[in-house]
Amino acid sequence: MKKRAILKPGREKSLLNRHPWIFSGAIASLPEFEQGEILEVYSSSGQYLAQAYFHKDNSLAARVLTFDCDLEDVMLNKHLDRAIELRKKVFCQKTTNCFRLVNAEADELPGLIIDIYDTIAVMQINTWGMQRLKEKILSLLLKKLPLKGVLEKSVSSARLQEGLKEEKAVLFGTVPQELIVKENGLSMYVTPEEGQKTGLFLDQREMRQLIFRHAKGKRVLNCFSYTGGFSLFALAAGAKHVTSIDVSKRACELAHKNTLLNKFPIEAHTIIQADVFEYLRQKDLPFDLVILDPPAFAKRRQDVNNACNGYKEINRLSLAKMPYDSLLLSSSCSYFINETLFRQLLFQAASDVKRSVSILSKHIQTPDHPISLFHPEGDYLKSFFLRVC
Repeated sequence: MKKRAILKPGREKSLLNRHPWIFSGAIASLPEFEQGEILEVYSSSGQYLAQAYFHKDNSLAARVLTFDCDLEDVMLNKHLDRAIELRKKVFCQKTTNCFRLVNAEADELPGLIIDIYDTIAVMQINTWGMQRLKEKILSLLLKKLPLKGVLEKSVSSARLQEGLKEEKAVLFGTVPQELIVKENGLSMYVTPEEGQKTGLFLDQREMRQLIFRHAKGKRVLNCFSYTGGFSLFALAAGAKHVTSIDVSKRACELAHKNTLLNKFPIEAHTIIQADVFEYLRQKDLPFDLVILDPPAFAKRRQDVNNACNGYKEINRLSLAKMPYDSLLLSSSCSYFINETLFRQLLFQAASDVKRSVSILSKHIQTPDHPISLFHPEGDYLKSFFLRVC
């Protein structure tokens, strides 16, 4: 029998509504427990509510693994099976072999990210609770998927906030420094160990398809281009010319390799290592289609004011110089900048430069990055596809 955590009177409502977080102020009593240990959670009246793993020191005291009464191994097996089944349904695995397999709370495995790159899995463990379950998760993963290598890349700021050290190690098999994956029929180099996130920005897959549908014959500017994902789909669509801008030398090198890998004419793709803000300030923008997909400007609540200035500025600079009847895809991956605020920043940028702008469509992360209806905190990516006149 598991140890029990008891909530204060009236504090069970969020769990009855299936929100997976428990804050320290809601807890009436706790037994002695080890960091990250799974406890059963009960209301003050004795009603069973959930099983959650607990942290001794954080205000976010516990994260729910299940609202059922399953045994630990049964629960983990069920959650991983559901995650695998979902990914079989949401994209074509014949043309795409890189995707997110586990998306933390949305897959009922809080604190765990698993991305798949062909036969390589990259795991990111962000919490004490998942740290304790790592070996069981790894064992299940190897039984269910024909993997040749598993890399743990647990280097997030969330992990440090949990009091865990960063870890980067091969847990199984071999993981090459560089491998080639497919996304919707195009090939890309991935460097799981050194690349941003786990290697690629997999959450933008559907936005890259959006660019593919609209880039034919256009002059395209891809800002914060990383290894050139958006640029490749613009070239595949028949763009007149693509310019990619990124501050990272290594990212620019991989963007060049990706262009050659897909046999696109190198003269159709100009790759520039530069700071995007400086580039936008100094250059004219004779582009019919501009992509702004910056890194998260607000990783903490206290970063929001500076982030707002940054998002407004890159959009203002772009809108001011784009030609009449052009297209802009503008994204924010900062959770603390919600859709309403981001739309307001776009409005302010357009108003400042007196451009007529209309929303053609709005987008969130791809379906292999699901969002739990009960956990709105997982809703972080928002993109607006705009017509600029």
